[in-house]
Amino acid sequence: MQGNASVARTGNYLLAGMAPQDRQILWPDLHSEELPARAYLERTGHRSENIYFIEAGVISLLETGDLREPVEVGLIGREGMVGVSSLVADLLPQRDSYVQIAGRALVITRSGLLRATRSSDGLLTYLLRYVQTQIAQMSLNVSASVRANVQARLARKLLMYHDRVGLDDLPLTHENMSIMLGVRRASITHAIHILEGEGWIRAQRGLVTIRDRHGLESYCGPFYGVAESRYDQIMNAQRPIHPVRSPQAPGAAGISA
Repeated sequence: MQGNASVARTGNYLLAGMAPQDRQILWPDLHSEELPARAYLERTGHRSENIYFIEAGVISLLETGDLREPVEVGLIGREGMVGVSSLVADLLPQRDSYVQIAGRALVITRSGLLRATRSSDGLLTYLLRYVQTQIAQMSLNVSASVRANVQARLARKLLMYHDRVGLDDLPLTHENMSIMLGVRRASITHAIHILEGEGWIRAQRGLVTIRDRHGLESYCGPFYGVAESRYDQIMNAQRPIHPVRSPQAPGAAGISA
């Protein structure tokens, strides 16, 4: 990677939005990596040597500690980074970070990031603000899990994936969606039928296509949009809210059904 000359083209909102002098500190130590579906970037209780600024794809934060099956408690895409526990030198990851939809990231070593934050209080403050956005997302995920029915929760998650992928075609299987919501596949099938019946999505094997985003948003009501607004408020940023339409369906990725 050719240093600062390429930084304006990064797809990661955190890198693009930070102060230029802080970006210049990080940039020489960043390198690009592909993120294949089903890869783990972090495992609970095990320190990762790398920090990932996501440029494409979707990373699921999975809670596994008290469950036989993992459940998604958070999402990270191009708005964020994987490895925030490294901001505290002796803190280990408290959940798994799993590549749900393949993509790519700009990667820096843990030691490189810590060295950069020691040289810039502004950079550390900026990244800690991002930690607050993750906390907000997780708390609202809990609220939706308690108050919303399965089909509303699925609609919310599809919108969140749609935001991060930037395409109408989402390579998701029933197993992906089961992990997303922590419910049985039969419940996912029922929820899909309801959303399809309204004309908001179309589901095929290994692929969900968003057909009417506004319909999904209206159906979700207060369960979608609050975390997204809080991200903008905390980071003082504006996200693109309507992903572009894909010309054709990409190949399916993620956990196989």
